[in-house]
Amino acid sequence: MNLLSDIITYIRRIIKTPNNVQITDNLLIDYINRFWIMDVDARIQLFDLKTQYQFVTTPGVDRYNMPLYSIQTEPGDQAISFYPVYQGFTGRALINGIPLNFGTENNQFNNYWSSYQPNQIQVGIGDGTTGPYQFSIPLLNNFPNTPPVTEQPFSSCILRGHVDMAGIISTGVNVDPPVPVQPNTYISTIPVTSVFPAVYFTSIGDDGSNVIIADSGEFLDTNQNEGLLMSPGKAPYGNAELAQGYKFVGNILNIFPGNPTIINVANSLIVGQTVQINGVTGTTELNGNTYTITAANPTTIIIDAITSNAWTGGGTVTAISNTVNYLTGNTTPVFFPNPIADGAPIYAQCIFYQLGIPRAVLYYNNVLTFRSPPSAQFVVQMDAYLSPAAFFSSTQSVPFAYMSEYIARGAARKILSDTGDTEQFNFYEPLFREQEMLVWKRSQRQFTSTRTQTIYSQGNNGSDIGGLYNQTIY
Repeated sequence: MNLLSDIITYIRRIIKTPNNVQITDNLLIDYINRFWIMDVDARIQLFDLKTQYQFVTTPGVDRYNMPLYSIQTEPGDQAISFYPVYQGFTGRALINGIPLNFGTENNQFNNYWSSYQPNQIQVGIGDGTTGPYQFSIPLLNNFPNTPPVTEQPFSSCILRGHVDMAGIISTGVNVDPPVPVQPNTYISTIPVTSVFPAVYFTSIGDDGSNVIIADSGEFLDTNQNEGLLMSPGKAPYGNAELAQGYKFVGNILNIFPGNPTIINVANSLIVGQTVQINGVTGTTELNGNTYTITAANPTTIIIDAITSNAWTGGGTVTAISNTVNYLTGNTTPVFFPNPIADGAPIYAQCIFYQLGIPRAVLYYNNVLTFRSPPSAQFVVQMDAYLSPAAFFSSTQSVPFAYMSEYIARGAARKILSDTGDTEQFNFYEPLFREQEMLVWKRSQRQFTSTRTQTIYSQGNNGSDIGGLYNQTIY
């Protein structure tokens, strides 16, 4: 059973357009969504199409986009593109069963949970080149009293860059956080306005210009604690990947053991980069180890390794560049877009945070932000309102079949209003109101089982759970 198909059929009967020639299914789906989200009385929405949103946090990750439906093909081969699964939340939020302070006011949330950004931290010195530079941002030393690792897996971290929901949609792939399909590339289709960096490395170029790189909200395909660094640019798509990319994997053609060790591999690596060797037979002492390149050309690299066993075949050279680890504060070799002036200090700017069990959550711009950032995998539970159209195409929507005619008449009503067909609008208006009253009565019956608070009684056990936000419906 597909309620969305039924609703579309009802709409077409009302507006007398039997096929896609005059109005497409996609446009009808848009009218259905807009009718439900903008026009339906909150009393009806309070109980219907509401569900529990539940997910598990990732240690160190403080921001979570609302999930999106995957693309679905509906009647007439019309596709519902990525669309938010939820349109909003009530004031109830739990983490591992513990109530969270829930709010939608960005300013109020940040007043209570301000993100302190320390002064610039010098992490390196320019040498007149673009790189490679390797940095270590002081992190754990800022928290001398953190619990031992055996008691708490992650005790502190750097807040990480973020790509919002619009940026996820623009990638054309419903993956959050975004991980490049091609491991050595940066997803350039994400608009600048959807990227919110949290880590910056800054210095002065040899021409006196300001040189800046920042994290991009995109992550390494093999480690989602490794954020890809980028060169910030102008809207709409000015952000750019850095030289040498992010991940190089080359097949070894030959190894000449000795001191140092020579490896034949097609590459674009340079002196100073670090590489890892894996899968070698014969010269097996190289496997699993990391080495620094001491000389390189397009067909050969020389590494600081002492080997003696003859190579018999196989193996890969892997190099990771231009990433920052949010849990350790360390970077892989970094390449700036312009040469850094010789002797110029290189600074890092970021936000440190002590991890723990979150005590507050902000819902703003379709993003949930937790403070403190989670130190472990906690279960979050929230009561949420579902977005209608994609939901109605699923089998879960069967219990809401009684609303099909109401939604169809409501969407048709908007279409007739937009097209100026006042005669048909006025003819169908009493029938729409009749359906609305029937649906409203069903919700009203559920209200009768809920106690109405008076001045002599208090909800929430006499508390607003911490005092930060009133537990009202948003």
